Amino acid sequence: MSLGRRVSKCREELGMNQKQLADACGLTQATISRIESGQVNELKSDALKRLAGALGVTTDYLVDKAPEAKTSELIGDDLKARFIFRNYEKLPEEGKQELKGFVDYLQNKYKKGKDK
Repeated sequence: MSLGRRVSKCREELGMNQKQLADACGLTQATISRIESGQVNELKSDALKRLAGALGVTTDYLVDKAPEAKTSELIGDDLKARFIFRNYEKLPEEGKQELKGFVDYLQNKYKKGKDK
């Protein structure tokens, strides 16, 4: 699967549009569009890391060096992250959407604090 297809798939699974992903990783919406359409096949490592972080996957997954984004690689020894991932799967779809909304809220809240 291509970089563009993986980015698009992950973004859609998160319920994000291209603008939201662009804001989350510091790229432009036009760049996200070019990545997803296959016009951009390679990114600088910093941009790739930010994109992977915003999508919640590993860089190896995005560049097709890993068959799947392994949760253990993403959260490491962070017990709070393990708790969230473990319990996320137990939520009904409505609960998953609420949790995503809350995470969006927290990201915006703390992003605004950094901008001051």
